[in-house]
Amino acid sequence: MTKKVFLAADLGAGSGRVMAGVYDGRRLSLREVTRFPTGGMLFPDGWHWDLPRIYGDICEGVARARADFGDAVVSVAVDTWGVDYGLLDVRGSLLGLPWMYRDSRTDGVMEAVEAVVPAGEIYRRTGVQPMFFNTLYQLVAEVRDRPEALAAASRLAFVPDLLTYWLGGELGVERTIASTSQLLRAGSAQWDFDLANQLGIPEKILPPISEPCTVAGRLRGEDGNLCDVKVVRCGSHDTASAVAGIPAGEPNPLFLSSGTWSLIGRELDAPLISEEMRAAGFSNEQGLFGTVRFLKNVAGMWLLQECRRNWERSGEKLDFADLVAEAESAEADVMIDPDAPDFSRPCDMPSAIALWLQNRGQKPPQTRAGMTRVILESLALKYRLCVSQMKSRMPDFPDTLHIVGGGSRNALLNQMTADATGLRVLAGPAEASAAGNVVAQMIACGEIASLTEARRLVADSFEVAEFLPKDRAPWDDKAARFIQLIASL
Repeated sequence: MTKKVFLAADLGAGSGRVMAGVYDGRRLSLREVTRFPTGGMLFPDGWHWDLPRIYGDICEGVARARADFGDAVVSVAVDTWGVDYGLLDVRGSLLGLPWMYRDSRTDGVMEAVEAVVPAGEIYRRTGVQPMFFNTLYQLVAEVRDRPEALAAASRLAFVPDLLTYWLGGELGVERTIASTSQLLRAGSAQWDFDLANQLGIPEKILPPISEPCTVAGRLRGEDGNLCDVKVVRCGSHDTASAVAGIPAGEPNPLFLSSGTWSLIGRELDAPLISEEMRAAGFSNEQGLFGTVRFLKNVAGMWLLQECRRNWERSGEKLDFADLVAEAESAEADVMIDPDAPDFSRPCDMPSAIALWLQNRGQKPPQTRAGMTRVILESLALKYRLCVSQMKSRMPDFPDTLHIVGGGSRNALLNQMTADATGLRVLAGPAEASAAGNVVAQMIACGEIASLTEARRLVADSFEVAEFLPKDRAPWDDKAARFIQLIASL
């Protein structure tokens, strides 16, 4: 058959790319068309996303792909990080740049919200782990600080919704991205208007929910006119796309989407909501075809990214692969909680980690390799703890963990994870979010019919690396100390 091309605008919090998914009738391949930075920008009033620039970068990538592939291009879809949004007026115009989730405007908002609606009640209703940057808390900050913006707003749209709209799609709010907001009823496509009203969030800005794997419109060409290329809603949250791109043959796979964030969890058929899971910090976000992404957000490679940013201030350019290679021969007798609030915002991360360790009677590493080792081992130990918490509630727990995303290339951390958890690790594809974006488009366009078929195509198209548990005894000792450390915080 003639090849067909599906374009994935796949955006992370640090960088974005336009990927061409080329389907030859049997296998799928991915080709990077363009890559560009997406990182937040500090303006006088705080951290924002320069979304018009990002949109321009996407348009450049789409134009280049159409020049390369011509009429073979079938569709385009956008996936991004979660929770962040823009407010639109009645004409559909953006009322200011979207805020970046790490901005400090939500400081203290969680506590203020819980004084009105207890945390346990919010969790029972939404199933979402409370985190300071969730859309719920961002909107309460708007109510407090910028009521005029909410008064002028006609509706809210999340970052991928806005980009989909600007590309030519109908304005809507896609289900998987909406489920990150902590305002959607658990496992449903319905807003919790009662919760919104209790917190002063106007109902008018919460529009009906649109489903993934659907056609949203036609692409707006460079001349402003619509063309024959479809604009599709994929799993617009990048983790929803990454989970869709898992090459799993088994139902309800266990996954770790590894990147700036580590999202570790399991795909389920229905939400898992209990006080125990709330206390452990697990969320019930939504995936394709009504599935639930039961997961926990762990800090992930953000810690090492921030360390690298600070180490490069001396002018030296550092590659992540080189940092990891240096860490292989280093030793780490100390450990951190990767999710400590001290590490949640842009900062001098090496100094923040050193101070955190000193304040808890631990000696900070004196070398870059040692610091990298501490971060990686602490992540593996956090993964082990999350696995243990899930396993206690799931009698049919899998013996295989699928690691996807950029972090799947980190062989050292993959082996640490296998050793720490005792699970067989299958790592790859690194481009799972782009692959998941593409297969959602293929479903929307009638090329394939189901999530099962999509995952079979991914498994047939991309190689994975296997990591088996080796020497577990040292990790048992480290895990005991790690649990004590976490309990003392």
